[in-house]
Amino acid sequence: MSLVRCPNNSSHNEFVTTAHEVHDWVVDSDGNFIEDLGCSEIAVAPSIDNIWRCRICGAEAIVMDGFVEKRCWNV
Repeated sequence: MSLVRCPNNSSHNEFVTTAHEVHDWVVDSDGNFIEDLGCSEIAVAPSIDNIWRCRICGAEAIVMDGFVEKRCWNV
């Protein structure tokens, strides 16, 4: 069973939400940024408590809570 669904079209199955990544940086001796070496780990994976937006139409996703739907609201 899906965690979320698009309220406009149930075939829309890609969403945009937040995850927190840890990046390794190259810095100089003063700690100033030189280069980002990319993501080295995921600090916090996407949460169902985040806002999820449909990647196709931009609608705010509806969170499926068992058989009861509850609306995700911007807080």
